[in-house]
Amino acid sequence: MRWMLRQGYYRLFSGETRYWLYKLRHPGEFRQLVTKCNSSEKGDFSLRGFTEKEAIFVHVTKSAGTSVATSLFGYLPSHYAAWQYRVIFGKKDFKRYFKFSFVRNPWDRLYSAYSYLKGGGWDQNDQRWFDENLGGIDDFNQFVMEWLTPETLHRHVHFWPQSRFIFDKKGNLLIDYLGYFETLGQDFFHIAAQINPEAKLSRTNSSQRGSYLDVYTPEAIAKVAQLYAEDIRNFGYSFRGLARKRVVNGVLVDGACFGNVPDVEPVSVARVAVDTVVDIAAARRVTRR
Repeated sequence: MRWMLRQGYYRLFSGETRYWLYKLRHPGEFRQLVTKCNSSEKGDFSLRGFTEKEAIFVHVTKSAGTSVATSLFGYLPSHYAAWQYRVIFGKKDFKRYFKFSFVRNPWDRLYSAYSYLKGGGWDQNDQRWFDENLGGIDDFNQFVMEWLTPETLHRHVHFWPQSRFIFDKKGNLLIDYLGYFETLGQDFFHIAAQINPEAKLSRTNSSQRGSYLDVYTPEAIAKVAQLYAEDIRNFGYSFRGLARKRVVNGVLVDGACFGNVPDVEPVSVARVAVDTVVDIAAARRVTRR
């Protein structure tokens, strides 16, 4: 009976609604959440800086989040989605605070995530997860073709689609500014000017590896394009290219994000899909030689 009630509860209420209900039952826990500091060997995790700067950084994993968070706020970032921050800080402050995030080419990010976990990840928990789930995988392309599916990509936060972090279940964009890993320095400068003008970008927690462009097989390129199609469409990526987006009135539109900082080479939206097809076709020709 208890199991049936639990299943009905999960079907009846969305994740955000359940989180609101949990907050109503445990208000003290949420008051502590925005002020406490959790120490680790690699640094301190805290949301204090968000309240101090009246800004919320939604950390998409493997998109330079550690560097951005420590440089702007002085603390390591958490892995909460934007809708969770809406509950944590409350709707009034969430709406008032400046909210931003960084995204990354899905093919590049996936290779970075796999390499990071294979190398030990953040701690023993990451290493244990990799050994238990991917220990029998010989290389990256085998991981993509044999292990990665629409179901398994949700088993570890580093493989989650990036859209999951910044959109809610209704498809509403919950951030005010979208930065790109590919233009990290320029986007960081723009954000810092608004919330912490003295901040300097430091590089931390980076993976040592080669370029993702040299790793993928044509089949793996195509499979990632399918699995992460929403991210590719939302953020303007192709395997080799980027037609970046900007936030206007709560939606992502085509175009550079700010005037005085040069954008990446412009690519039409139609070209994004074409580039990926061309990349796959070219790679197939090479493998046939």
